[in-house]
Amino acid sequence: MRSRRVLLASSAFALGLVVRGQYLPEFNMTDTVVTACKGILLDSELGPNEELYSNNEDFTFTINTGSTITLIFDDVFCLEQNYDFLTFHDGPTIASPQIGPVYSGIIAPPPVVATSGQLTVHFVSDATVAYCGFEAQWTSVVAPPVPPVMTIPVAPSCGSPTLGIALSYPLPCDSLYRDAFAISGMGDPAITAIAPDCSGADASQIQLTTDPAFERNCPYTVTFTCMLPDACDSLWTFVLTATTQVTTCPIAVDIVTAFDTVCAGSCTQLTADVNGCLTYGYSWSNGLPGTESVNVCPSATTTYSVSVTENGTGATATDDITIVVLDPQITATPMTVCQSLEAFDLTATPPGGTWSGPGIIDSLAGTFDPDTSGPGTHIIHYTGIGGCFDEIIIAVDSMDAGLPQAACPGSTPFLQTGATPQGGIWSGPFIQPDGLFDPNTAGSYIVTYTAGNCSDTIRINVDDIAGQTQLDTVCQSTWPFIIPASPFGGRWSGPGITDTIMGVFDPDEAEGGTHTLQYAMHGCDLSFTIHVKPVDIGDDRSACPSQGLITPDPAAVPPGGVWSGDGIVDASIGTYDPVQAGNGWDQLTYAAPNGCTDTIGILVGWTEVDDDTLFFCSGDEALILDENTTGRTPWDGAWSGSGLFQNDDDEWFFDPAVVGTGMFILHFDANSCGDSLIAIVHPSSLGTQDMELCGATGPFVIAPVPPGGTWSGDGIIDSESGVFSPAEAGSGAHIIRFDAPAGCGDSLTITIQPFQQASIGGVEEMYCGNDMPVEIQLFPPGGQFTGLNDTTFNPAYLDPGTYTLVYSTGFGACSSSDTVIFTNHAPLTTLFLVSQNPICGGGGSVLTVVPSGGLPGASISFQWDHGLFPIAQQSVIPDSSDTYIVMTTDGCSDPVIDSVTLVVHPPFFPAFSFSDTLCHGEPGHVTGTVAEPGTYSFTWNGDAGTEEVPYPAPAGELITVHVENEGTGCGVDTLLRIPGWPALTALFSPNPNEPCVPFEQSLITFIDLSNNAIGGTWTIGSMTTPYVPGENPDYDHGQAGSYPVQLVVYNIGGCTDSFALEVCIAPSTAIFIPDIFSPNGDGNNDRLFVRGGGIASMEFRVFDRWGGMVFHCSDNATGWDGTTGNGPAPSGVYVYTFSATMLSGKTLEMNGDLTLVR
Repeated sequence: MRSRRVLLASSAFALGLVVRGQYLPEFNMTDTVVTACKGILLDSELGPNEELYSNNEDFTFTINTGSTITLIFDDVFCLEQNYDFLTFHDGPTIASPQIGPVYSGIIAPPPVVATSGQLTVHFVSDATVAYCGFEAQWTSVVAPPVPPVMTIPVAPSCGSPTLGIALSYPLPCDSLYRDAFAISGMGDPAITAIAPDCSGADASQIQLTTDPAFERNCPYTVTFTCMLPDACDSLWTFVLTATTQVTTCPIAVDIVTAFDTVCAGSCTQLTADVNGCLTYGYSWSNGLPGTESVNVCPSATTTYSVSVTENGTGATATDDITIVVLDPQITATPMTVCQSLEAFDLTATPPGGTWSGPGIIDSLAGTFDPDTSGPGTHIIHYTGIGGCFDEIIIAVDSMDAGLPQAACPGSTPFLQTGATPQGGIWSGPFIQPDGLFDPNTAGSYIVTYTAGNCSDTIRINVDDIAGQTQLDTVCQSTWPFIIPASPFGGRWSGPGITDTIMGVFDPDEAEGGTHTLQYAMHGCDLSFTIHVKPVDIGDDRSACPSQGLITPDPAAVPPGGVWSGDGIVDASIGTYDPVQAGNGWDQLTYAAPNGCTDTIGILVGWTEVDDDTLFFCSGDEALILDENTTGRTPWDGAWSGSGLFQNDDDEWFFDPAVVGTGMFILHFDANSCGDSLIAIVHPSSLGTQDMELCGATGPFVIAPVPPGGTWSGDGIIDSESGVFSPAEAGSGAHIIRFDAPAGCGDSLTITIQPFQQASIGGVEEMYCGNDMPVEIQLFPPGGQFTGLNDTTFNPAYLDPGTYTLVYSTGFGACSSSDTVIFTNHAPLTTLFLVSQNPICGGGGSVLTVVPSGGLPGASISFQWDHGLFPIAQQSVIPDSSDTYIVMTTDGCSDPVIDSVTLVVHPPFFPAFSFSDTLCHGEPGHVTGTVAEPGTYSFTWNGDAGTEEVPYPAPAGELITVHVENEGTGCGVDTLLRIPGWPALTALFSPNPNEPCVPFEQSLITFIDLSNNAIGGTWTIGSMTTPYVPGENPDYDHGQAGSYPVQLVVYNIGGCTDSFALEVCIAPSTAIFIPDIFSPNGDGNNDRLFVRGGGIASMEFRVFDRWGGMVFHCSDNATGWDGTTGNGPAPSGVYVYTFSATMLSGKTLEMNGDLTLVR
């Protein structure tokens, strides 16, 4: 048996291609009809070992699928050339048209295609050689299944979480599952459950449960993905859709805004969000325009309301919202104070904000120190909750009496210098108004300097100078310290003095060696001596992890010491590895040979700038770029970029006044690592004049400014780039403000003159000869209209073509025009064809719609009643007279409706009576009648002239009858059989069956071949015995000559039949070789023997038709059992030779043919 094949059968379907592996059924060649759409056809495999076909085959195999069949053969194909044949026929029998020639040999036929829907394969083999045969696969493409039509009979009510759908015919319940359905529409409802109304295993009504429920007057679409099998069990996928509209919900509106709290002078947008999907009218309070969204710029906390009306239903809804305006106010007014004034607190309402600006020393309390701010005019900002701010201008008048002074008693009077502003008056002990102080008396004196409304004081100490002049030896690494001296107020000088007033001495600044320091007062001075032992390894520094090994720079002073600390990899020269040390601070110590030590810290970390953007106004002062302002680390890097400079203390500054307005990249690099930030300088003023524009002007950028600022005001459609839309702003004067993050800003007024855009309305882009009045709507009135002679037209009476309508209005900058182009196509028309009307009962008719005209390239839709599938052609079989209606649409033209009433003639049912049951072949008859009203004719066996009643026919015969209603022409065909007992045949065959049986085979078996017999009698020679169906009697006459044999049988109806013949027995011969034997295992003639006596020696050989020896024996006790070395020998004719030496000494030779029968 051949192994089973697997074919990957593919099925095309509505949305794609599904491929599934399926086993193809196998069929062996035999007389049969199959209806499988796909299969494998094999030869009969009835030959030896069930691998070859057999001999004497004559099989007709018919495939009936109802659609085109393609049969493809495998390459291995072998039939006995010119003896075994294969033919193909396009139809149900071998009488159908033959496809191609007769095939034989080893060349496989090409693909065989039968277009009739039936393919008949005819195979014939001869009586001898059998070959390996053939194998072929057939497929048949059938029409796709027709999916049901899905509808939503009732729209869901408002608030309902369920929706019911209906199918035009039921589907299996197991195909109706939740994931096969989906709903789209407002709110994105999800299907949470599905409940099909199953009747048995099928359902056509399904209820879907959704979350959320249907709470908006919106359209919703349900999709259902289903898979349907065709006639060949291939699956097709269809996506069905149905729509519905919720209309019962009361509308609701919510006013939504991004900012319900704004700063005074700022704006926000309000949007009326309606819970529906129709169109709406809007009526806002406070004189706002009637649009869905409006811009508002309240100066104080304001409540806005909107009333919404749903177009079509008239339903209304209202809502309101309160926009809170934050307007922080600084309590004080602009002021002028003296620089010498003590620090004081500023106040503002509401409290809780933060203060900023020059001189602010406490940002929460608002403490302002005039001396910290310095002289000048300063803007102080107060930023309240929500980021809104107010500002105050504080002018600080210069007032500084100078630094403390000291003098020795009796020294020369001296003038006070350095006081600001100049021109003031001095007062106090021992001082003249011009500032001349006389130190003639020891003491401590406070003197006052007055200029205008401001005054300041200083202390002057008069005493003998004193102090320890020989100071202790210190190491250079010793921390700075104050050198005691009195009285206070003199001036220090000399190496290492870092504070000339306080007398702070820094050994590191002085460096190693012996140093002389001076403390000088008015009229006297004093020298101090100090020795500093050198030790210096530089200042604290930083390192980057990727920097690599670092050699100390500057080199250690004095040399020859020892380094220690994390990261030191060479203690003698101080080589340092930042990777080994790890991130963070490392302390390195250098022990010098002179007994002093010095310590530095190294901060290991990546170079970073935390603040990625700094904002400035073009008038701002230079900003120091330190850790506080930029978040940069480490401290010892270098900045590069535009607008940078360093002061005397090597501090880096960025000056926006130098670079001007724009964006600038500032790089910070340290220890081979770097980072950067962006400095954005906004203009302190826009420099843009107020504007007056026409409302038709398109959106534009008011002024090019760097990014980061905020534009606000009516008409601003991009608050970052400052894009202003006159159309969005509307008519009137609008204040537009620009605010920069650094605090500067500017504003301008833009006045919009009303603009009325010419418009053409009420015209669709396309018509298809629709019978409808079209009113062209022109706005505003009074313009010029071209394109048609009138503003009213009907496409049904308008010639097909393309029309251009132009309407112009206004003048100058506010002139406008509108152009509408529409096309009027020829209307859709149809030709309605009906193949058969009226129709006989059980018959059908083909209804065909042939469309023409309409929208070019459009998809034509056909909507039939009776639940028919929406295609152009329908095959209908009505049970009774009925009217069919079809509406044809192309999505553009008016629908075309066609209808036909199919008249169905009522059916009739012939009845037949017959003669009694007779023996097969005896004369009988049949009579036909019709109970239904009308005149009917009967045609028997296709002969229109045989209307004889009753109609005579032999018992047991099959006859055809055509009954026709002569009034309607409707007919019925019926196949009848004349009652009769089963056909009886008496028949037998003697075995062996020879004209004269050899005497040695005189025992004869009579094989019963009778049909339908239940009893009878055998008469064989002088023997009589009862007939038993299926039994084969034996008889041996015992002598040569002839004797008669007769079989008489009867059936269940008592009918009889007989058969007789004469049997001849030939005289006996010495040697007998049978000419036929049947090795079939039934115990009779299963072996072929040489029969006879007196044989001394012998040789018996049997050969096949090609001369091959298949059997040999040397004694007559051995017989041939019909097998060869390759298995059972096939049925056929074989040749034998025989030679023998008799006991009498005579030799004998014989040859002849023998027949092997299986």
